[in-house]
Amino acid sequence: MIVVGIIVSENIATSNYASSNYAWERTQPDKVWLSSGFRVMLIKMGIDKAGSVNQLGREMGYRSRVHPGWSVRQILVGKQPFPMDRLKALADFLDYPLEEILRHRTTPSSVTQESTRRALEANGMPFYMS
Repeated sequence: MIVVGIIVSENIATSNYASSNYAWERTQPDKVWLSSGFRVMLIKMGIDKAGSVNQLGREMGYRSRVHPGWSVRQILVGKQPFPMDRLKALADFLDYPLEEILRHRTTPSSVTQESTRRALEANGMPFYMS
């Protein structure tokens, strides 16, 4: 009977997990979480092409005079998702098909500090870890 209770608990947890992500995506359709490895690689390509994180922020449409790259950095380290309009601007800037980028879409819970740390290290960007 204990085994049955555990199986039922796992099913409930899985069901709650799936419905919570479904609810998040329904309420945030204009926000896109990308897998850590792809997200870091994509932003690194953007920084390399733009010349700096601040210039990349400007290319993506951020207009802060003090630090236009702040939101790019927050996205890079996995603290916030891409707004869809900024992701489209990045795709255009890099001449990278948006459909291909969206194949790397993931759930917010799968973007972890550990996966981001590994991706930053693999892309030679450990100095962005907070």
